[in-house]
Amino acid sequence: MRPDTADFFELQDAARRSTRRLVLVYVAAVIAVAFAVSAVAGLPYAALLLYWGGPLPEGVTIDYGQLLRSFFAVWVHGVPPAFYAWTAGITLAVMVGATLWRSWQLRHGGEAVAELLGAVRLDRSWGTPLQTRLLNVVEEMAIASGIAVPPVYMLPGERSVNALVAGTTPNEAVVIVTQSALEKLTRDELQGVVAHEFSHILNGDMQLNLRLLGLLYGIVFIGQSGQFLLRMATAGAIGVEREKQMIGVPQLFAGAVLASVGYAGLMAARFIKAAIAHQREYLADAASVQFTRNPDGIAGALDSIRSLRLGSQVMSRHAEELSHMFFAQAVSTVLGPAFATHPPIDARIRRVHPRFDSREYRRTRPGTQERSEVAVLDGLGNVVKVIGARDAARSMTALAATAAVAEQVGKPTAAHLDLAGRVLAALPATTRQRMAVAAGAAQVMFALALERDDAVRAGELAVLEARCGALERAETEAAYGELRGLGRAFVLPLIELALPALKSQKQAARDAFLADLGALVEADRRVTLGEFVLLTFLRQHLREGAGRAIATRVRALADVREEARLVLSLVAHVARGDSAGAFAKGAHWLELPADALLPQSGIALAPVSAALERLRVLAPLVKPRVLRACVDAAADGGFTLRQAELLRAVAATLDCPVPPVLAALDPATLAG
Repeated sequence: MRPDTADFFELQDAARRSTRRLVLVYVAAVIAVAFAVSAVAGLPYAALLLYWGGPLPEGVTIDYGQLLRSFFAVWVHGVPPAFYAWTAGITLAVMVGATLWRSWQLRHGGEAVAELLGAVRLDRSWGTPLQTRLLNVVEEMAIASGIAVPPVYMLPGERSVNALVAGTTPNEAVVIVTQSALEKLTRDELQGVVAHEFSHILNGDMQLNLRLLGLLYGIVFIGQSGQFLLRMATAGAIGVEREKQMIGVPQLFAGAVLASVGYAGLMAARFIKAAIAHQREYLADAASVQFTRNPDGIAGALDSIRSLRLGSQVMSRHAEELSHMFFAQAVSTVLGPAFATHPPIDARIRRVHPRFDSREYRRTRPGTQERSEVAVLDGLGNVVKVIGARDAARSMTALAATAAVAEQVGKPTAAHLDLAGRVLAALPATTRQRMAVAAGAAQVMFALALERDDAVRAGELAVLEARCGALERAETEAAYGELRGLGRAFVLPLIELALPALKSQKQAARDAFLADLGALVEADRRVTLGEFVLLTFLRQHLREGAGRAIATRVRALADVREEARLVLSLVAHVARGDSAGAFAKGAHWLELPADALLPQSGIALAPVSAALERLRVLAPLVKPRVLRACVDAAADGGFTLRQAELLRAVAATLDCPVPPVLAALDPATLAG
């Protein structure tokens, strides 16, 4: 999605390097704030020494004629060094503790951020038309991007237009929008905002923002503590006798110290956020236009913010902490752009749409509910025109297909967005409604695992009934009937659409579902490639710890060469052309001999799953070699849907978002 030449893997690695630099900045800022607190805390200590005439060091006398000079001398020489050391140490411990506590809170990624903000999860089964419209937009973007459909949340009661994404990996993100954004933006404007946020997901900004949130909380916490103590001291003094008011004096001093230094820390935090965020926001705006091919969308959304009284200001008490994560400036600032987390609205509009005329746009702007979702989806047109006719797709050379797929990792196009809209429009309404809840989503996944042969399918359904009951069997049969007319092009979109509901369950329910699905797949004593893809996708997203960041544990390709050889051999055997030739085309990326292909009889899907788990923890800049090897092998002889599904399953395990492989599609694939 980025308009520059940096690819997905470079951007992810750059985000990790930025995090390491951020830790160094954090350490310096924390130490500076700790010493500042101890220095300012010495002021009331010195004042008390002057007031009570306590013991002074030799050579220091109080000259009331030059009180200020005396006070400074006492502050520098009269306050014991141990006081400064203890104060700095305690402050340092509090800030580090606050950072660790907030980081621990955020260990579940985007869902933790949504909970922090008090956001409400949207559900298709009970949502309003406007909420359904947003869910449709997010689903289109996710399918076009090749990532799991993220859960969508709304900030109720927020009268400004704003949005954000949060998460630790692209496939474990959540989308959060304000209620006003839902109500005041048109579909095109909403699409522009969501595309902007998806750019943050794919460019590594989202992970960096979450780390920034955890790290800077320690600094912000000092100011918050000071404000709390000040409120306690002043509130406690109202209507209380004078001698009892003295109880609040220490609180007042402590609050004043922490609030004053904390404000400086807050400004430092804002400056750090601004330094990181400004250029990233411009790039995300440009990516939104590149994705949607509609500059009016994001420019119109920014213009809507400009026209509102509250603009993009968020009223949540956590808005300051999260200000760098929002679509637009979430908190007010009077200190100029250097301390603003986002560039000025006017500048952003000029960048994406230099000739944007606000008055003309407002005059012709459609209403937020002018067209129904069905009309919008039907109006997408025939995606075949975007993809190309059947003959054109098949005449595409393997080299061109390989380059296209490899370069599109993390960079979906308008063609992918059109395809996603077409796929969603073709799905039965009953299936969409069924997948709105976890039980229905599970039934659709069970249906995808069923064989077409009646006798085999009856045996599978008997296994399902024994494990889950007669009602589950009946509902799964109904779901299977709804899906029978759909082609294989719908399999991965259906999996992606089912994930939000399945993820909403507790981990025990997820584990039970995966166990039931595994038993259903193994009921006929064999695992097909399609079933392997289904299980791989779902296990990747639903297992315990799925929402946590992937730690890099393997940095050299040589350490996982056998695992890479096994995966590449599977891809080569699925390829349309000669298996040995397909393997040879990808082998050089993995530094393997061209004749190292494993025989098909020696490949079992369980070891392949274990190999993918090992490849999952590769360093970001090594993963592209594995993916490019698989793409080269799969493209030998031209892409098929089976190859595209396997390729995307491998990519999903590597946490690399691969958009739908357009070269594998033709009119028949969307017609069933």
